[in-house]
Amino acid sequence: MFIHNFSLGKNKMSKILIFIAVLLIILLLFFSIRSIYNSSKEEGKIAEEQENNEIIEITSNDYTNFLKDCHENIDSYVGIKVKICGYVYRMPDFNNTQFVLSRTMVLNSANSGVVVGILTECKNAADFEDGEWVEVTGTISKGDYKGVMPILNVIDINLSQIPEDEYVYPPSL
Repeated sequence: MFIHNFSLGKNKMSKILIFIAVLLIILLLFFSIRSIYNSSKEEGKIAEEQENNEIIEITSNDYTNFLKDCHENIDSYVGIKVKICGYVYRMPDFNNTQFVLSRTMVLNSANSGVVVGILTECKNAADFEDGEWVEVTGTISKGDYKGVMPILNVIDINLSQIPEDEYVYPPSL
């Protein structure tokens, strides 16, 4: 039988603790840099798609994240072309060329919802009734409606079927 007496003195213990602390700091730094790199890569993707004049398709899963980011970083979205589906929703003070391209965002498990969307300007907006589902391709611009906000200027608009995933959920943090 082999018995080994293993003892740690204060000096050895402090060196081990310092080593572990330094290792944890290095790991945290690595993951922080990786997170920053990945988020800048996503922003770069939008800029790259804009440079290539590509149309960004906004899905039900992306809908509220897109709206949130577009409102918070409006200048980085100006000129970007998007394709997005929603229903026509009008406020009483809108003119003949305006509507909100909307979706219903589910807020909780009791299915409470709220209408969310992007102000849309379209020459033939009057041709579409409230509640009709449409698919819009348009360009984001900066406009004003009770404050500065993004506006989707329609290039193409067509009636659409109600999507299988008609509801959207709050944006991720």
